[in-house]
Amino acid sequence: MTFKYVEKDTIIHKLHPMTKALLLLAALMLALIFTYDYSIVPLLIVLAFELIIWRVAGIEFWRVAIVIKVLLGIFLFFIIVQGFLYRGGVTPLFAIGHFKLWEKDIGEFTLEGLLYGLFISAKILVVVIAAIIFVMTTSITKMSALAHSLRLPYSFSFTLLAGLRFAPLIFKSFSDIKDAQKLRAFDIDRMNIIVRAFKAYVPILTPLILNLLRRGMELQISIESRGYGATKNPTQLEELHLRPRDYVTFIIIILIFASSIYVNYTIAPPLYTDFLQYLRSLLRG
Repeated sequence: MTFKYVEKDTIIHKLHPMTKALLLLAALMLALIFTYDYSIVPLLIVLAFELIIWRVAGIEFWRVAIVIKVLLGIFLFFIIVQGFLYRGGVTPLFAIGHFKLWEKDIGEFTLEGLLYGLFISAKILVVVIAAIIFVMTTSITKMSALAHSLRLPYSFSFTLLAGLRFAPLIFKSFSDIKDAQKLRAFDIDRMNIIVRAFKAYVPILTPLILNLLRRGMELQISIESRGYGATKNPTQLEELHLRPRDYVTFIIIILIFASSIYVNYTIAPPLYTDFLQYLRSLLRG
């Protein structure tokens, strides 16, 4: 299954969930703060830090293969759109024609648009990697204990955790149904994109939706039979405590966060400008 907690004996798995939640929060804040194309410089620093955590946590890439495929499609879309439509683009890489729209030639794919598309992709990737690290190294019981310690409403935390639990089931059900359809000579992987868009997904999405509705009804019966909502303070299976390694990780995350902001407003602008000028000079020969 993809995007699901995997039990391992690593220091990342042993960290307090609050520590990993801080990493996710920092990634979200940086993605919102950084709005200029030169911000890709500090984002690369954050990405390097996250990949180190990924490596230490021992997360296998095949477990998130579907997520990676979806991300690649999204990144390609942003790069193509920004490459042709970015209004600050002045260095064409190639052209498929000349079409004027609001004084912008949208037939030219520009270097500046390419870099801006990469910047947007980096913002998304920073948040997604932090989310994957949090979800795949934190058990549902620890997430529940974290939500309880943060005094979140029980109904809200249960809905959130149930959604996280259902996410890998959706991927698995989709994969199982697709394999079952292949046995009936209905292979969507061999269809072209037009046929796939109008025909392929109906025989797969219909049983998938029905299956999810059935699982939802089973979950409702299950939680009601266990007295869901009978008490406002349910018993927690795990008691969480911050340890020295959590405080050390807190400090490291805060330092990376502060350093990224410092680099963004001091080092990144001139460095990015020099790099862009260098690329322009190469393209102009």
